[in-house]
Amino acid sequence: MFQKAQPIWIRGKTCEMNLYAVFQAEAELTAGAELHIAGTAFYRIYVNDCFAHFGPARTAKGYLRKDVIPLEPYLKPGDRRCRIRVEAMGYYCKSLSTVRQPSCIMAEIREKGQAVAYTGRDFQGFLPGCRLQKAERYSVQRAFTEVWDYRGNRGLAQASGSAEEVVVKEEFQILERHALCPQYEDFDLAKASLYGSFVFDETRQFQERRYSWKGELPHWGMFPWEEIPYHPYAWVQRQKQTVLGREKKLPLQLNEGEYAILDFGRIEAGFLKASMESLGESDIVIAFSEFYQGEEFQFCNMNAHNVLEYLLAEGNRYQVQSFEPYTFRFVMVAVKEGCIRLCSLGVKTFQYDLGGIPWPACENEVQASICRAAVRTFAHNAVDLYTDCPSRERAGWLCDSYFTGRTEYALTGKTLVEDNFLENYRLFENPGDYPAGVLPDCYPSDVRGGGEFIPQWTMWYILEVEEYLLKRGHEDRTEEFRKSIYGLLDFYVQYENEDGLLECLPSWNFVEWSKANEWTKDVNYPTNFLYARALEAVYHIYGDEECERRSRRVRKAAVEQSFNGRYFRDHGVRDEKGVLRVQEDSSEACQYYAVLFGGIDLRADAYQELKSLILHVFSPDRKGAMPQILEVNAFIGAYLRMDTLLKMQEYELVLKDAEGFFGKMEEYTGTLWEYRQLVGSYDHGFASYAFVVIAEAVGGGEKR
Repeated sequence: MFQKAQPIWIRGKTCEMNLYAVFQAEAELTAGAELHIAGTAFYRIYVNDCFAHFGPARTAKGYLRKDVIPLEPYLKPGDRRCRIRVEAMGYYCKSLSTVRQPSCIMAEIREKGQAVAYTGRDFQGFLPGCRLQKAERYSVQRAFTEVWDYRGNRGLAQASGSAEEVVVKEEFQILERHALCPQYEDFDLAKASLYGSFVFDETRQFQERRYSWKGELPHWGMFPWEEIPYHPYAWVQRQKQTVLGREKKLPLQLNEGEYAILDFGRIEAGFLKASMESLGESDIVIAFSEFYQGEEFQFCNMNAHNVLEYLLAEGNRYQVQSFEPYTFRFVMVAVKEGCIRLCSLGVKTFQYDLGGIPWPACENEVQASICRAAVRTFAHNAVDLYTDCPSRERAGWLCDSYFTGRTEYALTGKTLVEDNFLENYRLFENPGDYPAGVLPDCYPSDVRGGGEFIPQWTMWYILEVEEYLLKRGHEDRTEEFRKSIYGLLDFYVQYENEDGLLECLPSWNFVEWSKANEWTKDVNYPTNFLYARALEAVYHIYGDEECERRSRRVRKAAVEQSFNGRYFRDHGVRDEKGVLRVQEDSSEACQYYAVLFGGIDLRADAYQELKSLILHVFSPDRKGAMPQILEVNAFIGAYLRMDTLLKMQEYELVLKDAEGFFGKMEEYTGTLWEYRQLVGSYDHGFASYAFVVIAEAVGGGEKR
């Protein structure tokens, strides 16, 4: 898919962490010229000094997705000269948002369908030195924070000299992007919502670093803490802030020890950009947060270092833009040293282009607000693959994708992002860290310690593939998924007990974010209801009658063992004699797994009390009712409840519950959240499924 381009990088640097390199080429072009580009490194492209694109679209290890960027929009009338600048970050660290591979980019400029300039011959590489290599990790799930030093002889205009670029040894297979190119729109704020002063307070509580998995980071890839010269995340937390004024128009002069907070009014996902005039040699920290309460800026509970730092020379005007996309509503600009004039601050969006998307006819304003927030949440989390959140992780998780995939099809009638997402899983090659046949719960990503995976998430993969093939118009691709699906079946069967139920599944067993996850030892009935449904899905896809027989057997055993005559219990545990004893522990989520996947008929007399519980007791606000059944958390229990109510055709109750779960979220952030509480991510991809639920309920069960 490339004619002449070869993968290149800076000599001797392909396996260095957090290396910033630039590759440039020039050509005289005619109309219709294009840049074709791919890479293992993240890159942003400037054409004639105008931002054009950020990539790549991520994919499986050993593969590259190619972007195609038209160059005509960047050429001036009468001037066909085209200067291409590819700024690339070779992170070469483990993460959940990509796979670690030696850094490279490959690109070629095509004119009239022919490559006229290409990497390996025409692109010159250099190391500007303006991005500090030794920096903190941004999060475990992503790479490194950004610290930029534009003092002295650093920067793109003052390159530290050309470096020798070389063709790398690795070979890659080239894939199509499938997904649309992102929507880039610029929004600039006109004022600061407040400004003030700050002083260092050694008594303030702070977190030196905040990561999800503290024990694994050295193995995951990081620089020794003592070798990192700047720690803006900890620095911001130790400053006591005093508000001096509000509603200050830009431009705004900020002296040393002063700050401004700017409010976008809702969460935005994209590249933070600012225009600053440095009135003295300055050190500027820009911190951002999706939400905070009170007078003082604070980070939300995100396990991510939401900070940028810029070191500026005196007397210069700087137009800066973050290299990576981030997620924020509130932005704090603090002058650590020196003095600046903050001329503008804004965002360049990085999201799915949703122009022309039809909206459900919601006369209820709360429901309409949820739909608006759901659409924005989807747009932020469906750029190159389905992500859990556009902030801390930008990672592609199974199960989340089952719900987000439904959203994409409901909104667009297409599967462009899902094409990428599922292709990545089909191309996954087990590096030996997982049991044979297992798929990772998150991909593209590196393997977590001990080869951790979520068995239940691989069952959701089968359910998503079933809908992708049979409901979203891809029946002709059925055989492409056979290897991955039957590999999973071969894995599951090893854990079937004498009743055909899965028992003692390894690794991280996940039912939902609640105490129900503690009831997965030995036989977990929600898992087995899901397993029965996955076996049925294989029957639907491939006509495998043996899977259909096993599905019926699993359902029969799970229902008989877990149902106590009133409701379903979550688990059975082997006693000292090896006898399976069903425990009394019961979760609300288990009831929904049973209704959705257990093959039961709620119209039967045996289930009338359970039906009454679902309709009259369980709700987004139970207030302690029926405490012997554990209340659901947002994910995935709340979503299973809404699907259960749709299955029961209880459309008014679906809408009432959707308002209860999501009603105030747009007011706070303009997006939908990971949890119902003010913790975690406030912009989580699977939550966009609220749009599908509301649209179907408003339409009286008609699926979009």
